[in-house]
Amino acid sequence: MNKLTRILGVLALTAIAFLAACSNHQGTSSTNDEASLKIVTTFYPMQALTNAVVGQDADVTVMMENADAHEYEPSARDVATLNEADVFVYNSEDMETFVPTLLESIDNPDLTIIKAASDIALIDGDVETVGETTEGTHSDEAHQETEDHDLEGHSHETDPHTWLDPVNAVAETRTIANALTEVDPDNAETYQENAEQFANDMMAVHEEYASIFEAAETKTFLTEHAAFGYLANRYGLHQAAVTGLTDSAEPSPKRIADIVSYMEENNISVIYGQTGGATEIATTIASEIDGNVGELQSMERIDTSQYPADGDGFIAVMKANLESLAKGIQKDI
Repeated sequence: MNKLTRILGVLALTAIAFLAACSNHQGTSSTNDEASLKIVTTFYPMQALTNAVVGQDADVTVMMENADAHEYEPSARDVATLNEADVFVYNSEDMETFVPTLLESIDNPDLTIIKAASDIALIDGDVETVGETTEGTHSDEAHQETEDHDLEGHSHETDPHTWLDPVNAVAETRTIANALTEVDPDNAETYQENAEQFANDMMAVHEEYASIFEAAETKTFLTEHAAFGYLANRYGLHQAAVTGLTDSAEPSPKRIADIVSYMEENNISVIYGQTGGATEIATTIASEIDGNVGELQSMERIDTSQYPADGDGFIAVMKANLESLAKGIQKDI
């Protein structure tokens, strides 16, 4: 986005924001309208982690419902809502790339801005995209030992999917709790206690992950969307992907053939769909090897009727991901 386009975008949002100021926000609210703090979150992971901290002591809304956070464009209604909010919670500019432009449109000097991933070192998105050859492709010796057949590309974006590592989820929750403690000291004890309870529950899930994958015979898993780099790094796994960190382009027939060969040579029988379900691409690839399509939720799009946007819902997603991934990697589970 060039400078002129960005400036025009800011002016356009600011100029029409007042038209939406008297309307209710489109996003869902997780508590009642009489709560002491009005908190706006960007998407499900931030809403769930924030609710894990505040419980019923704040009004938490979400900007995006089943929208792509990588490509989201904020509306005038979003600007109007933030102008009336007390707190804004987002993951990072690497994930919600629209945030800097959005904040330039806000006229709310009292707004507290919480970057949940501020204490997390982002990893390089060195994603192995199976069957893809790009300029600058390099070989990784560790991968070459077992995967030297395929033409593999590697992307070098920063991976923004921090929350999918249980340990990182705890860190983000504590960042949110600490910031809210400063904003609302009257409820500081509640925020800290809730954050620690969530941390205890999430670390128990972390121990389950570590125990299961330590003994896994196969360390490689194949996903349509490369969102699980932090999880893979944490537990000594290797993520291979059909697309990169944000790319959703469909693979060519030649690439599909290469992916099928990769799965056969690496004894992989499960491909995990991009949005957690049986997408057309994943189904096509799985059918070629008489394999299965698994579900791994990145939480970028999610059914909140199944996974409520709170701490319990977040943990339920992480447990479901563990069960699904374990079945794909460890055949005897």
